[in-house]
Amino acid sequence: MINNPLQARYITRLYFRASLILLVLGLAACKPSRPKQLKLPEVTNSIGVTMVSLPGGTFMMGDDSESAKKPWRSSIPAHTVDVPPFQMGKTEVTVSQYKKFLSSIGREGEKKLNDTGFLKHNSVSDDAPVRYIDGQEIDDFIEWLNRVDGPGYRLPTESEWEYACRAGNRTDMYCGGNDIDPIGWHRENSGQKIQPVAKKRPNAFGLYDMSGNAEEWTADCWHQTYEGAPTDGSAREKGPKDSAQGRGLNRCKFIVVRGGSVEQWRNRATATYRDSRFPRALHSETGFRLARTN
Repeated sequence: MINNPLQARYITRLYFRASLILLVLGLAACKPSRPKQLKLPEVTNSIGVTMVSLPGGTFMMGDDSESAKKPWRSSIPAHTVDVPPFQMGKTEVTVSQYKKFLSSIGREGEKKLNDTGFLKHNSVSDDAPVRYIDGQEIDDFIEWLNRVDGPGYRLPTESEWEYACRAGNRTDMYCGGNDIDPIGWHRENSGQKIQPVAKKRPNAFGLYDMSGNAEEWTADCWHQTYEGAPTDGSAREKGPKDSAQGRGLNRCKFIVVRGGSVEQWRNRATATYRDSRFPRALHSETGFRLARTN
């Protein structure tokens, strides 16, 4: 029994501090572990695009949180998707890589290289994502690349894009963490100006700029929600209002874009946010990243 009041207060403080330390250690032990940076195989093709070989896997796509259920949100319902192994571009296709295509196709390429709109939106850096190209021009680039570098190049499907973004982590808000600033360029940290690729931290798959910089085209026709979406990693080939005319991106009236851009607020750069773009128009904030079938 302790009769000294000062000694009793001292021991009480010690017990309190010890309990606090144990509580902190317990919370730390319960915190979900973050996937480490994986060393995945990479190959750089003939125009300088580095492709990362991603393992296949099953993941939960979309968002069933209460905020996601608001009428204007489109990332519902959350659903399980099985994604086969595939390759994904380490970065978005850059201006310099796209210029190699334009330089190889003669008069039409020269016309594009001298187009005032193309020059205006792609003059910051040859290492920035190429933008201000429409769906037909992207299709033509991919068709050309399949001829000169071998088959299999394409746009990622929307489920492949989100799978690659998440890189095995279901809880991250963005593609590589819950704080966007170390991993992505957005309206608040870029001055609303496009940036050279790979200047921020990559995600666990070694992919750069999946959140922010330029938003990215996918291969999917736009649907307002995931109701009826494929669960095998494939693309939605037709939208609710699409006709049978057109090929490639132009088969759809609207195409899904993902990832957000330097012109948009950070909430557009999350792992689940989706939007749509008209593929027959030129968009100042939209670029693209290659995928390839193994």
